[in-house]
Amino acid sequence: MNNLPVHMRITSLAPSNEDVDARRTTIAELSDTWGKINDINELLTRAEAIADSLGNDGEPYEHLGLEVQEVLQKSASAFLYTESPLDVGVCAGIAALSIMESAPGTNGWIIADVYSNVLWSALAFQPALGEDKREKLRREVLDRAQERSRSSADKARERSVVPEMGDLSITVTADTLKTTHTFKKATGATIDALRRNAVLDREELDFLWWVQLNRSRLIQKPFGGMAEPVRLVASAIEAATHLRRLPANLHFDLVLRTVQEDPELDLKELIEVIGDDKALLAKAFNATRAAAHSSVFPLLHALATDDIDVTGAEVKRKASIWAGRALLEAGLMRMCDNGALKL
Repeated sequence: MNNLPVHMRITSLAPSNEDVDARRTTIAELSDTWGKINDINELLTRAEAIADSLGNDGEPYEHLGLEVQEVLQKSASAFLYTESPLDVGVCAGIAALSIMESAPGTNGWIIADVYSNVLWSALAFQPALGEDKREKLRREVLDRAQERSRSSADKARERSVVPEMGDLSITVTADTLKTTHTFKKATGATIDALRRNAVLDREELDFLWWVQLNRSRLIQKPFGGMAEPVRLVASAIEAATHLRRLPANLHFDLVLRTVQEDPELDLKELIEVIGDDKALLAKAFNATRAAAHSSVFPLLHALATDDIDVTGAEVKRKASIWAGRALLEAGLMRMCDNGALKL
């Protein structure tokens, strides 16, 4: 929250100490509450609302505005979010930054990972704001979300050190001849480390075999015969089906290995180029979830519903950027459906 006094200038040229302290208390309570949500649909809804409050016109979703208002009124009883909507974005954005301060875990899928990946996806698709102060906060949250997402994906793929087995003891009761042993305790940590490493090895092998195949199983044709935007997007969506953790930098690099002309397209143009193949691509992900969260999964949403009426759709992006987004969205979708796969 070190930047709170700076970001408070979004809503007031000269905020008082009391104003800053009230919002600092509010942010602490919000980050604590939001950091304990474990239902994936609720997490998506909350993070989506946070992203929306940071971009666009600054008018927050009603449910987020009322939630922030209820907490802030404990320290500033006269506050109404309808009279000061930008305060909601300030509190929500800094609360999100606070949540994302936690260290990444080894399974790559904790509550902070959901926030960081959802906020990365949603904020990166928004057009930049013309208001410098608001854009600074929006950019700070986006950069932190992207940084944490990447570090989490790398951390989740670090191989475990395999410990030596513990001492095994076997006890036989003389009167009943009942045998007890400590086999599970002696071998458990060693076996768990070996199994985790095997899972990561299997993901790596599956992904590299798929790269060598150079053929789309979703569209049932060689990648080389597709128009470049279609090839890159299809490759990214299909790549996500082989991942057991969120995508890391290496996966993005492999998906983009065939970039050549890298044309620029907006969302409408991209969907037109993909054409009838979009129905086949939509079979690779949860179309219902994509339809419900258009600002988190704008590309998957368009593939599943043909709806391109989302903020940021008019921005022209290179095909490589669309491919990176496809991998980000599809990888996040897979984790939302399956969680961190352990086997």
